[in-house]
Amino acid sequence: MAVEGQGEGSLARTPEDLQSAPPPSRKTGGFFRAVGRGIVLLFKTAVPVAILGAAFLVFQYMLDTRPAVVRKPVEEKVYFVDTVTASKATVVPQLVLYGNIVAGREVELRPLVSGRVVRVARTFSDGGIVRKGDLLVEIDPFDYRIAVTERKAQLSEAQARLTEIQADLKGEKALIAHERNQIDLRQRDLARRKSLLERGAGTVKLLDDSKLALSGQRQRLDERIRRAATLEARLVQQKAVISRAEWALIRAERDLRDTRLVAPFDGFLRDISTEIGKKVGVNDKIARLTDAGRFEAEFQVSDAQYGRLVREGRVIGRPTSVVWQTGGRNFTFPATIARVSGRVTSASGGVNLFARLQATDTTTLLRPGVFVEVRMADTTYRNVFRLPDDALAGGRFVYVVVDERLMRRPVTLAGRVANDILVRGEIADGDRIVARTFPEIGPGLKVNVPSASARITQ
Repeated sequence: MAVEGQGEGSLARTPEDLQSAPPPSRKTGGFFRAVGRGIVLLFKTAVPVAILGAAFLVFQYMLDTRPAVVRKPVEEKVYFVDTVTASKATVVPQLVLYGNIVAGREVELRPLVSGRVVRVARTFSDGGIVRKGDLLVEIDPFDYRIAVTERKAQLSEAQARLTEIQADLKGEKALIAHERNQIDLRQRDLARRKSLLERGAGTVKLLDDSKLALSGQRQRLDERIRRAATLEARLVQQKAVISRAEWALIRAERDLRDTRLVAPFDGFLRDISTEIGKKVGVNDKIARLTDAGRFEAEFQVSDAQYGRLVREGRVIGRPTSVVWQTGGRNFTFPATIARVSGRVTSASGGVNLFARLQATDTTTLLRPGVFVEVRMADTTYRNVFRLPDDALAGGRFVYVVVDERLMRRPVTLAGRVANDILVRGEIADGDRIVARTFPEIGPGLKVNVPSASARITQ
C-alpha cells in the first residue's frame, strides 16, 4: 500500500513540482531527428537507382536477345517514263483565229428624185431579202410625166423649126444659082452693047443701062449669099437647140424612171426610214442594203503569224475556211484571203485580214457581226519532229531512251502546233523520246518504259 501510495504520489505532481523539475535534454531529441532524415534521404536515393538498374538490365536483355540484321545491297532507282517514237515529217499546222463577219459591199439607198412616196415593196422592212431589180420604193411620178411630155413637145417644135430653116436655105441657094445665071446674061448683054457701040450701031445710054442692070444683079446676088449664110448659122443654132432638147428629154425620162427605186444587187435590207405618204428628198437616207454575195470575215493575225505567211510568198488568195458555231452545229464556208487592211493599229499589235466567203447568197443565214472561227494553213515545216511540249528540257534538250538509259540530245525549236512542239536536231527516226520530263531527269538515269506508253508522233 505504501508502494501504491508512492506511485500515485509520483504520478500526481503538483504545479510546484513541475515548476521545480529540470527541463528535458535538447541533445537527445536532435539525434533522433537526424536519424529520421537520413533514413528518408537513403530511401529517396535508393529507389531511382534501383529503377535505373532494372531498366539497364532490361535493355541489356533486349540487346542480347535481338534478332540478327541482314543488310541488303543498295539497288539503283528505276524511273517509269512515257515515250514517243520520233518520226521525221513535213508538218503544215492549222492557224485557228477568230473574227467577225462584215459586209464586203454595202450601200445607203437614197431617192434619186424628190417627191411623195406612193408605193413600197412588201419586203421593204428591216431584214427583208431583195433581189437585183426588185422595186423598193416608188415616188409620185405625176410631175415627172408632165416634164417628159413638155420636153417631147419642145423637141418636136425645135425639129420643125429646123426643117423650116433647111427649106429656106435650100430655096435661097436655088435663088443664088438663078442670080448667077442672070449675071452671066447681063455680062454677055454688056459685051454685045460695047461691040455695037464700037461699030457705031449702039448708043452710050444703052451701054450705061446694061452696066446698071449688071450692077443691080450683082447686088441681089450678094444679098442672097448673105441671107444664105445667115440661114446656115441659124441652122447650126437650131441643131444645138435640138440637141439641148434631146438631152432635156433624156433627163426627164430618166427622172421619171428614177421615181422607181430598185435594188442594185441581191441583199438584205436594214435601217429602214420611210413609208407610204412620206415626202423624201435626194439627200434623205431611206435604207441600207448589204450584198448577200460579198460577205467577208475580218480577223487579226499576230506579227509573227503574218511574217510566216509572208515568207510563204502568198497572202492574198490564200484559201481559208470560216466556221460559224451556233445551235450546237458548225456551218463551214470556204473562203479566200481577199485583202489586207489598209491600216495597222499599233495598240492591237497585229494585222487585220479579210477573207471573202464563197458561194453565199440570199439563202445564207450569216449576217454582219456574227462571231466566227477562221482556219487556214500556217507555214510549212519540213523535216521536223513533232513532240509533246513537256518533252523539251531546258528549252534546248530532249532525252532519248537507249538500252534503258537516258541520253540527252540537243534540238532546235522550229515552231509550235497546239500543245506540241516542232524540233530539229540530233534525233533519228525511231528514237524513243521521253514525253514528259521530271525534276530528277538527267543523262544516265535508268528508266522503265511501259509497253503501252510508247506512241508514234503524228
